[in-house]
Amino acid sequence: MNQNFRGWISSLFILALCSFFTRCANIVPPGGGSRDTLPPRLLYVDPKDSSLNFNSQRVVFQFNEFVELDNIVEKLIVSPTLKRTPVITAKLRTVTMVVKDSLQPNTTYTFNFGDAVKDVNERNPIEDFQYVVSTGNYLDSLTITGKLVVAETGKVDSNVAVMLYSNLEDSAVSKEKPLYLAKTKGDGSYRFKNLKPGTYRIFALKEEDRDFQYTAQPTELIAFSDSVLHLDGNMEEVNLSLFKEKDTVRPEEEKQPEEPAPPAKNAKKPKLQVSAGLNGGQQELGDSLTLSFNFPIKALDSAQIQLLEDTLGNRVPFTLHMADTTAQHFKLVYNWKPGMPYELILPKGFATDTSGLQTQKADTVTFTAKSLDDYGTIKIDLAISDSAHLVLPKDTGYQFVVQLVSGKDIKYSGVIVNGKWQRGLIQPGEYAIRVLVDVNRNGIWDTGVYYGSPKKQPEKVFAYKETINIKKNWTVPTTVKL
Repeated sequence: MNQNFRGWISSLFILALCSFFTRCANIVPPGGGSRDTLPPRLLYVDPKDSSLNFNSQRVVFQFNEFVELDNIVEKLIVSPTLKRTPVITAKLRTVTMVVKDSLQPNTTYTFNFGDAVKDVNERNPIEDFQYVVSTGNYLDSLTITGKLVVAETGKVDSNVAVMLYSNLEDSAVSKEKPLYLAKTKGDGSYRFKNLKPGTYRIFALKEEDRDFQYTAQPTELIAFSDSVLHLDGNMEEVNLSLFKEKDTVRPEEEKQPEEPAPPAKNAKKPKLQVSAGLNGGQQELGDSLTLSFNFPIKALDSAQIQLLEDTLGNRVPFTLHMADTTAQHFKLVYNWKPGMPYELILPKGFATDTSGLQTQKADTVTFTAKSLDDYGTIKIDLAISDSAHLVLPKDTGYQFVVQLVSGKDIKYSGVIVNGKWQRGLIQPGEYAIRVLVDVNRNGIWDTGVYYGSPKKQPEKVFAYKETINIKKNWTVPTTVKL
């Protein structure tokens, strides 16, 4: 076989291999690419938005990509409100709304979908998607805006129902649906658009049953404006404070301490036990020592209890009182000396519960009061901006009270004097700062009254945005601006 023939055979073999692998190869386009962050875009709607003399029961929205609905029943808001919720469905690039109610003549309707319309792939929502039509020959255009805060904390709350009533009676919020409805956003703001001129009362309501009627249940919070709104050609701004009315309990309905259940047959006889609320064998300075029992206490002889101070065992006087209505927790009050050792002697039988059980044995609790170096100090200067004057009470009899909050609990509080407040013996940790406008000067926040006489707005609380970190043996200065 000559050399030319061998070269020809080799070339033919290489071509065959290339053809084989080309047919078998799976050509994969390069991966990656930018993520779709754009919401669906409305191409058209029939009937068109802002239509006049609207009389259709079926509205079709066409988008530029496949869409889906997210919790549309909860998010859809129709103003003025309807007795029957429209039926809304999504298929491919189309959303269809079927209106079941008969619409009122010469009325502007707003169908607010919120962020319920999203694309299928990345679930990008259309924010505040609205459809507005009028059954008359013009569109109403008046607007109300505002902000809602929770009165006790000064913080905003989202998804709270804000409601307008044309019925000006006080009981309207309890017996009928609102005429117009809006929801607060994440920053506490709300907005009514396309309102008809007229006189309205405004309320906000946070409830669990979503019936938009105020029944003054313990789980319901309400906000209201002191005056009616006269809507004409100007935009109104109304800020609201949300509160829960104080529970009213008749004396005969007051809860009594529960007696321990009788022991089951052949069960061990129950024992009355007591424990002292200490943190690692240490007592907090400036605080009381809590004695807790496993059953409600009927009688407690504090004269039998001995509190001994220092290594010499000197007996010192103290006071003891019930901490709450359960009759299971008692506060032992004493001005503890920093770093001082103590002994608390609890003799046999010093306490008796409601079933007649007594403490069965004596107990001695040893502990030490914390030192001053275990705590921090805070200094606060209060500055009031010009805008704060717009929401402060008109009378000058109020005082400002600082509240240091950890979690949901107010740990420390005090009255600001001449724009300043200082407090030591603060346990190290992270704290939020609130400033209470204490109208009645009792040092604590007071709720509002709607069903009662006279009606009363809750006391205002300003929440400072920044938290503070208190460290051991440190003084933290800070300026709080309202």
